[in-house]
Amino acid sequence: MKNERSTRDQVRELLRSAGFGLIQFDSPLQADSKLRIDVLAWAADSTGELVPWAVVELRSGQFKTPELTLPSLARSRDLLGSVDHYAVVNRQWFKADRGVRSLEPVDGPTPPPYGTGGFLADEEIATSLLLKRLWREADLERSRGVHEDFFPSAELLAETAIPGIEGGSGEFVPVRPDVLWRARRRALMQFSANSRAGSDLTSHPVIATAVAALTGSRLAGTVLDPFCGTGSFLWAAMDLALAHEAPVEFVGIDINERLADLAAMIGRTAPLITTITHGDAFREPLPQADVVLAAPPVGMHLQEPRNLIDGASTNDATVAGVDLAVRQLRPGGRAIVHVGAGFTFQHTAERFRQYLAHECRVAAVLGLPSGAVPGTGVRSVLLVIDKAEPGDTFVAQLGGDWETQLKPGGAALTAALDHLDDGAAAG
Repeated sequence: MKNERSTRDQVRELLRSAGFGLIQFDSPLQADSKLRIDVLAWAADSTGELVPWAVVELRSGQFKTPELTLPSLARSRDLLGSVDHYAVVNRQWFKADRGVRSLEPVDGPTPPPYGTGGFLADEEIATSLLLKRLWREADLERSRGVHEDFFPSAELLAETAIPGIEGGSGEFVPVRPDVLWRARRRALMQFSANSRAGSDLTSHPVIATAVAALTGSRLAGTVLDPFCGTGSFLWAAMDLALAHEAPVEFVGIDINERLADLAAMIGRTAPLITTITHGDAFREPLPQADVVLAAPPVGMHLQEPRNLIDGASTNDATVAGVDLAVRQLRPGGRAIVHVGAGFTFQHTAERFRQYLAHECRVAAVLGLPSGAVPGTGVRSVLLVIDKAEPGDTFVAQLGGDWETQLKPGGAALTAALDHLDDGAAAG
């Protein structure tokens, strides 16, 4: 083990000295493959994009025939398009010819021809680099006695003078800004999904994309999320806005300062205007919006009663959250709210439900089984509410295949959108 570590250290140092800034050990040959490359080094191509450049196979001990590495080197070349291929046998370097058919002894790796610059454009790699950093910090916190409540601080995803990712060993990988923005979102979502502390702090990715899709033809103007967490609803809606070249501004607020800071950090590099702040949406002034996306707190009671738009008051954070979403809508706007299923039948919300039915268009109600609200076992619903004349409601109760049903092109999502668009056109 000690000899293996020293060999890896030597390989890393020689590659760095040659000008390779991004060096990966035990990298998967493909995203879904169990085959791994001992060492993969990235370098800039003629366009300035970081690409897989050098592949290194490591062998030690009684291994004496470097040519036995040629099949794996050739496979790496064919799948990755890598340029240089090496075998390091007991710390002796060998370089393959262009056809990867033979090897010749060399002193070390050949410096890449286009220098040490370049920006990473591979979103999968950028996401994996960020995830490694997040989990490294989580492990460090656990070593300090923090076991269950660790969630990354905004500093881990902070902007740098040059867009990129700082590694744990002092290396820095420049990343194309649009790629970095998406990778930050994905890394945070994947970390949350697999972290005991974060699983109940962010929305399920399928829910986020479905909530964004349900904006339909109303996606324009100002989009508000008063309980934005790390911003998953906002980012999914932004993807749609970018795809349709819609002029949209995004506003978010969250009572959890760490989550708000993380969302704000991601928002600073977003391609559309984004403002995210820390605060209590029930107390802070909020803008009027054309679209409101919200997942109010589940099972929480407010310390003070909140007056509702129907004249009543409530301590139920879910009812108050739906009320807030409707209040902030401009005429003709749309709210998509993810709430616990209790909102649809609990007696304490009956008067407010009646108000919505008579004063707004409750355009869709999509029932979901347990599992759609991370960190809880409650059933939930997606409500689509238009600030418009009352009309027909699309109702569906989804089962265990709810993720398939709500993905782009899924049967339930497609049917709901057909109803929403027809209703909007009729209105």
